[in-house]
Amino acid sequence: MIFSNQANAQRRTGSPKRQILAPKKKAPAAPRPAVTPKADTTVAPQATQAAPVTVPTTDTTAVRDTIITPDSSNIEISSDTLTEKEAEERLAKTEPAADSVKSFKIIIDDISYLSVCPGTTINIPFKTVGPYDEGNTFIAHLIEANGKSVPISLPVSKSPVKAVIPSYKIGGEVYRIQIVSSIPVVRSQEVPIRLLQNASARLEVIDGTQSVRIMPGQEVNLKVNFTGAAPWSFLISDSTVVYQTLSNPHYLTVRPKDVKAYKLLGVANACGSGMVSGEAIVNVNNNPEPKLELKEVEKIAKLCSGIPFQVPFNATGKYKEGNKFVVQIAERTGAFKTISTPDTTGYITTQIPTNYKPGEYKLRVVSSAPYLVSQTTNVTIVSPTVTTLQRDSLRLGENETGELTVKFTGGGPWFVLLSDGTYENNIQESAYKIKVKPVFDTNYQITSAGGLCGVGKFSGAAKVSVKSPPASITLEKLPQNMVCAGSTIEIPYKTEGRYNPNNKFSVQITDKSGRFVSLPTTVTPTAMKVKISNAAQGDTIRTQKIRIISSSPAVSSAIEELDVIAPDKAVGEVSGKGTITPGRTTRIQLKFKNGLPPWSFTLSDGTAINGTFLNPYLISVSPATSTEYTISSLKSGCGTGTGKGSALVTVSN
Repeated sequence: MIFSNQANAQRRTGSPKRQILAPKKKAPAAPRPAVTPKADTTVAPQATQAAPVTVPTTDTTAVRDTIITPDSSNIEISSDTLTEKEAEERLAKTEPAADSVKSFKIIIDDISYLSVCPGTTINIPFKTVGPYDEGNTFIAHLIEANGKSVPISLPVSKSPVKAVIPSYKIGGEVYRIQIVSSIPVVRSQEVPIRLLQNASARLEVIDGTQSVRIMPGQEVNLKVNFTGAAPWSFLISDSTVVYQTLSNPHYLTVRPKDVKAYKLLGVANACGSGMVSGEAIVNVNNNPEPKLELKEVEKIAKLCSGIPFQVPFNATGKYKEGNKFVVQIAERTGAFKTISTPDTTGYITTQIPTNYKPGEYKLRVVSSAPYLVSQTTNVTIVSPTVTTLQRDSLRLGENETGELTVKFTGGGPWFVLLSDGTYENNIQESAYKIKVKPVFDTNYQITSAGGLCGVGKFSGAAKVSVKSPPASITLEKLPQNMVCAGSTIEIPYKTEGRYNPNNKFSVQITDKSGRFVSLPTTVTPTAMKVKISNAAQGDTIRTQKIRIISSSPAVSSAIEELDVIAPDKAVGEVSGKGTITPGRTTRIQLKFKNGLPPWSFTLSDGTAINGTFLNPYLISVSPATSTEYTISSLKSGCGTGTGKGSALVTVSN
């Protein structure tokens, strides 16, 4: 076992058995004690000794380290072998208090993926910050919910720490892991870790009792209740083995021939073997009187001609070899007739012959050896469903809900599916009002309908008209009435009324002949994005008409006009003439045509103006010598342009 503690006593070399209490006040010049837990390799007879702890001393007369033993007032030494839990409690008492050293850190890596069992070994990787002393070690601690912290690893000098979860810790609870260094004493963050719980299982009869009595050939359902971490594997005394079940409880079916006791022989999960309990005793009556009775008769209360159904019944007791069961039916006042083939099981599948008319009948089961007759039950043979949609003609307002009437005959409950996808089932009454809420004028028919006997016959139609305002498109005010050819703009709009599902909106603009042509249009709820086509060749600016249209119904907005400017057609003209003396200033004029503002230009002397909306534009110049000014480059909102003209400024001395 490993012990660590502050030195509290010194053993003198001249008198090794005498212990002297160390002074409580720490000497200022003394260095921090190095706490280095070591594994005790010496086993003293009938006693467990604490591992010696070596503490440096400032006494110059001491040649070697002083050997320290834990104070007997703090740790009781027993002559018996220590249990794992007792040793852990002693180690917790010797744990040093952590220093508050902010320049040192221990950071545990992510171990959130770990779910381990008590008694297992885990690796805990970590990182450190700070220059730890030579000889420093790291130990992992397990912290319980009450805050108790105990070491669970040997000291290591670097990551990772290999720790052992104590085997007696309770699974199913969340603990925390922390790593503590020795020189200096620094604690890492606390990281949660979940311990899995050992398995336990209890066997009993499905109703919670420990015994049950059955007839020969009958089945019994047993159940196994688990605790602990899933999945579970278990073994029953009849050699049944179930592996890795996630069901809790887990149900089993047995059919013993004689009296038998069932027990669990073992259960296990990821944490190993667990505890088992409980017993299920099945008593089998080997020589009972045969009995025959129908069961779950409510399932066959209504039957359809020509449709197979199953007749459930109990046949208990001892029947003779060669015994057969048959199903018989009769009118209330008539003789019973067999309607099934002979069978030996407790479930017979048969069907009502198609020549039996709808009405009330009696049904029973008969055995042949011995001849026994079950009780009779009343059954109703129902006719197939006929569904009719009443011929209505409704007129609804926008967003209004209407009702259509559907009538049924034949065995119910019924269902109906209309042509617009409206569906109702488990209908118990006829006539039945079914709600509809069409968006457009709709002709309704029945797509499918039926009842207890499946899909039946259906017919009928109804028309529902929807009143809605006429469709209209409003082209909102254009954000600009002058655009560059080839540019993309957004055209705001709004609509009213109803449009058909296949409707498409598009923007149209007139071509050079005045005809409207459609532009590629991207439609959003509030605006339409279009790319404006080029103006006619040779035109620098052209007024074109624009509108929005819809396809279904065919509606057009009002027409707006848009000036489309050809790209690269801007012209900037320089003019002006003047005479100045040296150091004086004068102004020259630039006048722009075509193009879309803003205009950016550079003069021949290097003067540059970036983006002006003024037209004409006056610019001040102050040449040192006589200068002729021209435009060397011109750009507008619709591309590049050209310059013409010049301005002459003469400087006189």
